[in-house]
Amino acid sequence: MRYLLGVTLVLLAFGAHAQVAHGGAPLYWGGAAGHPATIPTVQLPALDRAVLVQQEADSPAVGFRYGVQRPLTADVGSQGQWSATPDDRRVCRLMIESPGAVMLSVQFSLFDLVPEARVYLYDRDRQRFLGGFTEQNEMPDGGLATAVLPGDAVVIELVEPAMSRATSRIEVGSITHGYRDIFHFGEQGLLRDYDPGFQSAACNVNVACPESAGWEQQIRSVAMFLRPDGNGCSGSLINSTAQQGQPYFYFANHCLVPATIGQWVFYFNYQAPGCVGTVGNTSQTVTGGVLRSAYFYDDFALLELLNAPPANYGVFYAGWDRSGAVPQSSVLIHHPNYDVKKFSRDDDPSVGYQDPNGINLWRSEWDLGVSQAVSSGAPLFDQNKRIVGHMTEGAYNCADPLQNWAGAAKFSESWDGASASTRLRDWLDPANSTVTLNGFDPQNTPQPTLRVRLKAFLQGPYNSVALNMNGTLRANGLVPLTEPYTALGYAHVAGGGGETTTQAVLNITGTASVVDWVVVELRNKNNAAQVLASRSALLLRNGSIVAVDGTSDLSFQLPVDDYHIAVRHRNHLGIMTQNPQPVGTTAVLRDLSNGSVPMNGGAAATVNVGGVLLMPAGDGTRNGQVKYTGGGNDRDPILTRIGGTVPTATTTGYHPEDLNLDGVVKYSGGANDRDAVLQAVGGTTPTAVRNAQLP
Repeated sequence: MRYLLGVTLVLLAFGAHAQVAHGGAPLYWGGAAGHPATIPTVQLPALDRAVLVQQEADSPAVGFRYGVQRPLTADVGSQGQWSATPDDRRVCRLMIESPGAVMLSVQFSLFDLVPEARVYLYDRDRQRFLGGFTEQNEMPDGGLATAVLPGDAVVIELVEPAMSRATSRIEVGSITHGYRDIFHFGEQGLLRDYDPGFQSAACNVNVACPESAGWEQQIRSVAMFLRPDGNGCSGSLINSTAQQGQPYFYFANHCLVPATIGQWVFYFNYQAPGCVGTVGNTSQTVTGGVLRSAYFYDDFALLELLNAPPANYGVFYAGWDRSGAVPQSSVLIHHPNYDVKKFSRDDDPSVGYQDPNGINLWRSEWDLGVSQAVSSGAPLFDQNKRIVGHMTEGAYNCADPLQNWAGAAKFSESWDGASASTRLRDWLDPANSTVTLNGFDPQNTPQPTLRVRLKAFLQGPYNSVALNMNGTLRANGLVPLTEPYTALGYAHVAGGGGETTTQAVLNITGTASVVDWVVVELRNKNNAAQVLASRSALLLRNGSIVAVDGTSDLSFQLPVDDYHIAVRHRNHLGIMTQNPQPVGTTAVLRDLSNGSVPMNGGAAATVNVGGVLLMPAGDGTRNGQVKYTGGGNDRDPILTRIGGTVPTATTTGYHPEDLNLDGVVKYSGGANDRDAVLQAVGGTTPTAVRNAQLP
């Protein structure tokens, strides 16, 4: 299980979001309409699986591989097929085919996207996809490596705004041709020609079995990583004293290939949901890391992942014990032979020994489960559920339990060393004052406060000369102190609703004064129809959307992630960002009125007045549609509000039929509200209809 590899530290910069997807889906996903029947293809020569397996058997140094890396050069933008979409985007697609593969991953040598561009990858049969990846996913070396997809072909889809001044640049430098179906895609019906692949020994035990009860947190710390050369190992997230949740990853030095660390893909929660099963979730991945320390003669390595696994992965950072005390019992959590996560246990005290290379190890003789290739690097836990070593060597025989043993390099031996690059203490406990450290569970910490800063304009009160909105409602004392949306039947979620402001805020004059109340929603990045949190907020004349104090950014208690951002108003059509937007604890201004953030639906979502994109007026019935004539139109309610018989009558107040927000509902004459409906549907064809571009 051990390979004799030297150690060279890799120095990389942080800031990328690596493999973590930022939401959305390929165009026309879930249906064939709109998707091209043929796509330009770069085809590599076929590979024979039997030959690859034999080569592996003839050369033990190769290791137990799942695939082989194949170099190629492909420029997606120049070799792909471009087309336009109805919602003001352009899309380019290119297929990479490697006949004989049961799964493929892609290593981009150049990944440079324009703002708001998205890249997706999916299998030929459009059953699974990866992405969307954005400019944030660009790695420090300018590329990006992806997880695997089933089958022998992968489609790369680039989607970017049609009005972008530049074109994204993405080039493929290599692919990994998987010839072992390690994720059991065939069992899931995702392969045209089913190949059973390879799984671990039958005497291994899934982590969902009753025997692992009480170890649920530690199980969440373990991950498998795949290298682009077709090899992989196990390892674990590990806690540190200086900063809990810092994504340190502890594993075996003999699994280390420093030159490709930026292309390693880490699979979290790849485990069967039940005690029986060989299929698990392969979607929770991150890519790349920085090598912090490693030492051959302790067979250890410590990476810092380029970004922490997102909150929805539910990971755990394992605790550790550097005392060197003999484990009275031990547990190994691992991915033998690339299989779903397994649980092995030794009920007796471990025995210390030294191997021929001088590495000090703990020997465990398994009472439950075994260990195999790719278990390498997996954490060995003591009876206190703290890491005391990692898997280095061993043997197994399901028919003879006495032969089932493993040697784990001692964690305590790696604590000290000649320098920070060859020891653990500088990274896991810089003060060198802690002997045992418990694990850290991010799920037990409060949700962070996300900050959202927006700018938007309503068509009804917009003044194209002053380039701001009129504040007549406020000036006439008609804006209520309490948000109106709950009373109108809007169902707020996650803490929204019932917001109140003060008279002092409504007394502010000038361009930073209040126009009206709006609702801001954060929506699921993978399902834009799902509202995860909402807040009632104040819209100012200069377009700023602020909290009830009249100045602060909006706050939401949600995980740091990407979200579709939507804005609603009580008689204007709502708008929503076309792409999910990264939202964090520091606010970033998103101007929804100047085209810098594309809107869902493209040009149909807003009204363009002198280059300013406005939320369309006229939805007095609040049904997401503006109609001038016909049943359910927005014109007749105006007449009804003023009495229903005298079109020249007017009424004053805070009414949904006051479409220009001047505090007066008018059906005829100057500045009437009926014309606002006609203008919203185009101004010339009264039978036209405008729909909100909200799912």
